[in-house]
Amino acid sequence: MEKRMSNRELMSKFIDFVTSYLDINTPLHINLTRDRTDITTTAYYDPMNMYTRIYIKDRAIMDVMRSLAHEMVHHKQNERGDLTGNEADGADGSPLENEANSVAGEIIRIFGRQNPEIYTNNV
Repeated sequence: MEKRMSNRELMSKFIDFVTSYLDINTPLHINLTRDRTDITTTAYYDPMNMYTRIYIKDRAIMDVMRSLAHEMVHHKQNERGDLTGNEADGADGSPLENEANSVAGEIIRIFGRQNPEIYTNNV
């Protein structure tokens, strides 16, 4: 019988998968937090400091992973020089936001086929 991965191991595997899938070449500082202070959404990316913060309290791990994948797509956009620092970059319906949404969904589907436990684990 195969040992089930802990959420920490599963998240580490996911980060490695997304980094490879997106061909990310610069370090991204990731903060998974249960603290709602200074975070008004479930996740955000700071392109100047290459930092993302993901709110995890009472969320399914698959949902946390999707948020993280979305922010990692923004990090890749930053690497490519696509982010201008303009608020419009992340506006609903903008090309960059649409790319982050669609690629994050694609990543979750692929990773989920390989790791179906993401659909049943909670953080």
